[in-house]
Amino acid sequence: MSLTPFALPETKPYWDAAAQDRLHIQRCHDCRKCYFPPAPVCPHCTSRNVVWEDMSGRATLYSYVITASPWPQWDMKPPFSVATIALEEGPRLLSTVVDCEQSPFALKIDMPLVATWRKFGDGPKLLCFRPTAENRQ
Repeated sequence: MSLTPFALPETKPYWDAAAQDRLHIQRCHDCRKCYFPPAPVCPHCTSRNVVWEDMSGRATLYSYVITASPWPQWDMKPPFSVATIALEEGPRLLSTVVDCEQSPFALKIDMPLVATWRKFGDGPKLLCFRPTAENRQ
């Protein structure tokens, strides 16, 4: 069983943008809220009047766990974080924090982050987050 992500018709705009190091998610034109994961109907107001938009990539660390289990299918060696990230535009999503020590001493709740993309194994580029320049240790 492969754990490599792949594009479905509903997610193709996200993956196409990720290949270009852009964070592209949906926004509802009626209630103006952004949301993730992709869906044809806004989860906030049930409108179908939704569009894809580039996001700023700015975010904060909402929550995380540090795993000690390797993910050989993605060439990920522990420790690494599995994090809930709060995008500046509102939605929360799961990702990982890179380019910093994977410990509670370095990973601080509400720390400012910025989007970055990484390849793990043979799959597509995946959205990760790194501390902003001011917060690097």
